[in-house]
Amino acid sequence: MEEELSLVFKALGQPIRREILDILKDSPKTTGELNECFPHITRYAIMKHLNILEEANLVVVRREGKYRRNFLNAVQLQQVHDRCELAPT
Repeated sequence: MEEELSLVFKALGQPIRREILDILKDSPKTTGELNECFPHITRYAIMKHLNILEEANLVVVRREGKYRRNFLNAVQLQQVHDRCELAPT
């Protein structure tokens, strides 16, 4: 559990990855659609960010033909939230 949370916190540590999650909150997007949201970033960089989010289980990928559709996995964020609520103050 701690290792999973470490991956989540690492993934959330980069502002662009948080922006990607904000975009996916509204609806799933293909990698190409996400790339269009960040014209100042290469497609390769977007793919690397998505891989880190996927490793942290914050993004779930469904392949549709040659496309890769990315979905927000809110369950992982809920677990972080629940952990913070249970932490002693």
